[in-house]
This record gives sequence, C-alpha cells and structure tokens, in this order.
Amino acid sequence: MKFRSIAVEGPIGVGKTSFVELLSKKFDAFVVYENLDNPFLQDFYEDKPGAAFQVQLFFLLSRFRQLQDLSQRDLLQQITICDYIFPKDKVFAY
Repeated sequence: MKFRSIAVEGPIGVGKTSFVELLSKKFDAFVVYENLDNPFLQDFYEDKPGAAFQVQLFFLLSRFRQLQDLSQRDLLQQITICDYIFPKDKVFAY
C-alpha cells in the first residue's frame, strides 16, 4: 500500500470508532482511539464557564501523549488508523 496511516474524523456518535475497527481488521492495523475519559466533559455539557477550555486542553494533551507513543513505534511495519485528527484542536480553539 502507498499509505501508512488513516485518520477518520466526524462528530461524536456517528460511528467513527466502529468504522476504524472495521478498517483495522481489513488492514491488520494498529489503532489509536480518542481518549474519552475526560474529567471535564460533564462541566462542558452543563455549560459551565471555562469548561470548554479545560475539555479541549485535556484532549490536546492526551493526543500529544499518544503521538509521542506513536513516534516510538516502527511506523513502517504496520498501518496506523486513528479515530480522530490532530488538527481539529485548532478548530475548537477558535
């Protein structure tokens, strides 16, 4: 294959993770899932002031850690499939 990574992006609840699981089986790929164990999500959904910043900062740091871990892998050996894209943090920042 010409590609080594695939990223799937979309709104919450549309089936990104399920699609990534199907792709990972087809390509025998390493999968990176978005960390949804964000302790600030409840405050965000309750529309508390400052919660959006806290939620997004948590997601940003979580993704950064995942990228650090990925850099340790030999990415040439196996396709990597991710159920989010890193640039969406910039969208949420605005």
